[in-house]
Amino acid sequence: MSERMTYHQIEERFAGEWVVVRDFVRDDARIIKEGVVVTHTPDRAAAHRALDTFDDAFAIWFVGGPNPDFCGILSLPR
Repeated sequence: MSERMTYHQIEERFAGEWVVVRDFVRDDARIIKEGVVVTHTPDRAAAHRALDTFDDAFAIWFVGGPNPDFCGILSLPR
């Protein structure tokens, strides 16, 4: 999967899943507005394993209600 989507589209389509996005656009507050979804899975470990394949920036977050294992969006330059 490599589809450019808005944050809102991602939140609607992948409820209950971990989402990894690359080539993303942020607003002035550094909030993700859109990006290319490269991985989505309900399995946290699988999402984190996918991160090892990237050499550049990515964003990862859980779509849905509070998750006891993770909170917020992580955006790291590589």
